[in-house]
Amino acid sequence: MNAQMNPGAAAERSPVLPWPVACWTAVLLLIGIVQIVRAQWFDTAVFFGAAALVVAIRWLPPRAARRVPLRAVAAGAVAAGVVVSLLPRHSGGMDSAVVAIGVAAVALAWPGTSAGPRPWTAGLRRLGAVWAALVIAGCVWELVQFIVSVIHPADPSYALSNLLDPLLDGAPGRIGFVAVWLAGGMFLLRGGGRR
Repeated sequence: MNAQMNPGAAAERSPVLPWPVACWTAVLLLIGIVQIVRAQWFDTAVFFGAAALVVAIRWLPPRAARRVPLRAVAAGAVAAGVVVSLLPRHSGGMDSAVVAIGVAAVALAWPGTSAGPRPWTAGLRRLGAVWAALVIAGCVWELVQFIVSVIHPADPSYALSNLLDPLLDGAPGRIGFVAVWLAGGMFLLRGGGRR
């Protein structure tokens, strides 16, 4: 629908990023820059690609409004969880599976033509604040550990991935982590239980 037929469409598709979106885009770009310094090219592509997608969404057309049944999302999450749990960690297959899950999540969360922005409930605002605090704390921890490893390369590094390695090396821990990760993603895709 063009702006002449729907006067609100121009405002909704404004190219100016709202400040929360701009802040998260900046976080993605900063993490991408750190990955360049670390020479982690796959991670660099993921974070820069995510930032570009966030910005591009402001200009890309919305999809036709449709609701994906919770059973279909749950079945997809279970299938993805089985695949991810069986793949070797840090492998090309694991990277491809994680990217495919991300693409599917973006497709499911893509704004619909009739949906429009919905106000957040108080519970979702609290969830957003907790999520933001956790992500920022994790990013600061990773950055500090990276700086320490550059200054003192002989000392051990305590990156989050290193701390999680003992848990994720065994099948039960990996399955549990994947289950929590996908369940959290489903919760976010369902709008915090609002849909």
